[in-house]
Amino acid sequence: MNAAPRQGSGPPSLGAAVAGLYALLPSEFTAARNTLAAEAGKAGDKELAKRIKALPKPSTAAWLVNLLADRRREDLDQVLELGAALREAQEDLDQKQLRRLSTERQRLLRAIVREARDLAAELDHPVSESLAAEAEQTLWAAMTDPSAADAVASGQLLRSLAASGWEEVDLDGAVADPESVPHGAGSGAGSRHASGGARAPKDKSGTADTAAVRRRQAEARRAVRKAQAELEEAADGEQQAQEALDAAQRDVDESAGRRDELTDEIDELRERIRQLEREVAAVDRRSGKLERERDNARRIARSARRTAEKARQKLADAQDAADEGT
Repeated sequence: MNAAPRQGSGPPSLGAAVAGLYALLPSEFTAARNTLAAEAGKAGDKELAKRIKALPKPSTAAWLVNLLADRRREDLDQVLELGAALREAQEDLDQKQLRRLSTERQRLLRAIVREARDLAAELDHPVSESLAAEAEQTLWAAMTDPSAADAVASGQLLRSLAASGWEEVDLDGAVADPESVPHGAGSGAGSRHASGGARAPKDKSGTADTAAVRRRQAEARRAVRKAQAELEEAADGEQQAQEALDAAQRDVDESAGRRDELTDEIDELRERIRQLEREVAAVDRRSGKLERERDNARRIARSARRTAEKARQKLADAQDAADEGT
């Protein structure tokens, strides 16, 4: 990948560490994170070292979406821009536009997820159908909610997202460094959105620079710092659990692959059965025709026997008459 930590260049900021780490392959993440944390510690920034060390490894589905943000940005922007148009049509209750855009959404999501799977395979980290479905679900969530679009566009997702209609998407624990996710990072993410709730209120220009927003941001930063301190204690256990999950997922993928092979064999056998049934039906039709021909031949033979018998009897009578006359 193109965002490996640089050795000997001094410790990175947390934002730079996040930007680099979440563009890496899952297999490279832990070692790179620990290296960056060590660099920060050697430079004397113990707090930064702790925060970097606490950065969790993303789920495979989240990594697949981060991969799009890093490697296929233009394609991802198209998805997020379409999401903004869909939200606007939803708010305007424009059913005709919604139907048109929904059809485009299905096509675009299938295409980009297929592209993500191909890219992951090229990087020797193929993903299963179920994980690809999680990634597609995450992209759909980003299309329904501008804040979810920002999270996806940041390229630092930790877990998959889920949409519930057009309601706000739950982003709790969804990104590595919430403070570094800018509003409007997702293309079209500043469009009108009627979700309300605990999100920052925006004026007509889509900005959130208000006192209430600043208070919430300060509270969020305090909460993040507290959560990161707690997360440090659980990070090692979480890493082991993730490794166990990855191993289990590999087993599941192998099992799914075997099931696909068996299903293919079943399909082939079913096709062979259908072919044999067609051959049996053809033989039955021919047998019926031959039986009818046989029955007709039997009737002709019986008639011929009767005619021959009459001829023989007539000949016998004629011979008897001839004998009597001599």
